[in-house]
Amino acid sequence: MKRVLYNAIRTPDGTVIVSTNRHDFVSHTDANGRYYAVDGGSYYSIRLFDDMDYTDISVYDDGEWSTRREYLRWGRNYDKDMNRLLETEWILIKDLSTDHIEAILDEGFCNDEMYLETFNEELKSR
Repeated sequence: MKRVLYNAIRTPDGTVIVSTNRHDFVSHTDANGRYYAVDGGSYYSIRLFDDMDYTDISVYDDGEWSTRREYLRWGRNYDKDMNRLLETEWILIKDLSTDHIEAILDEGFCNDEMYLETFNEELKSR
């Protein structure tokens, strides 16, 4: 099974619902009272809905670094001075600074093979 990079649906009213991380349950009720939800981030795809009339706009891993860097997000919880942020900021890997990626790798903040490969390829490309 291919891993999901961008876990999202578009509801009939045009709302895009995106789950950015493993336990990020996101829901929406449209103007007609129909319920839709997405969960799982880049780890699994769960859909809950009252009506199957939605469009799956998810993107799955094709093994290419260029695709991964466009869709994979990293959650930042601290600023550069290590002050805790009020909310996690989800940043595309391509938009992370070189210093930030190096700190993630050097400090062992990531143990996910796909992310590690993507971080290393991103650093090589800069």
